[in-house]
Amino acid sequence: MTRFTHTALALAFALSLPSLANAADTPQPTGDLPAARTLIDAHVAAVGGREAALASTEGSIKSSLDIVEAGIKGELVMYSRGDDRLLSMTLPAMGETKMGRTGGVVWSIDAMAGPRVLEGKERQQLNEQFDPLYALRDASLVESATTTALSESEGRACYQVEIKWKSGSDSTDCYGTEDGLLLSTESTTSTPMGDLKQITHFSEYTTYGKSKTPKVSKMKVAGMTQLVRIESYEESPQDAKLFVLPAAIEALVGKAANPGDTKAEQSK
Repeated sequence: MTRFTHTALALAFALSLPSLANAADTPQPTGDLPAARTLIDAHVAAVGGREAALASTEGSIKSSLDIVEAGIKGELVMYSRGDDRLLSMTLPAMGETKMGRTGGVVWSIDAMAGPRVLEGKERQQLNEQFDPLYALRDASLVESATTTALSESEGRACYQVEIKWKSGSDSTDCYGTEDGLLLSTESTTSTPMGDLKQITHFSEYTTYGKSKTPKVSKMKVAGMTQLVRIESYEESPQDAKLFVLPAAIEALVGKAANPGDTKAEQSK
């Protein structure tokens, strides 16, 4: 899987999450900088409140994808039902790539790497993105959240909040000084090629369902710029067939559960 297809998939998953809410109560810097909890609470209010952010929905999000430097345009479709997710991404000359979480199994299928059951950092990363407590910056997951500076996100003034996660990862959010909305987030994403730093800028917050979500997300990673724009949102029951574990992934899960069978096959 190429670096931009993998990170585009990760971003699309992130777009399906509710907006951020309460952070852990942690020591804050002195001076004129607002506390991290104050900033995050302001963002929650701006997007519609904690209850709206936590509301569970079933539906789909269709987005366009533009990989600017490569001149590649494609389509992303995200389906959700309960804890299950399915993402389908179609790019010219590359066909369809799928990634999902089905019954707790996190997986991907693409033309270059074939079917894979994700483990380690990749699995942790996507499970964190699916977890509403992670989206809420919940105290049970956050080691510390600290406002560190007055910064900017593509010319928009914002307060920088550094978050240290109990999982061992770090991320940096930036909340607008005028509207309180999350304008950007910076983190490291795990890929088959290793860890890559990325920063994503958010704009055009629009109401979808019960809360506001950025309509446009611009991710910059490894010298590539990806623009994802939500084209439509539909909250409705989804076809159960969408969330059946693909046969190729089910086979991999079976081999992992019965390693002796795999060794027997190899000895034939």
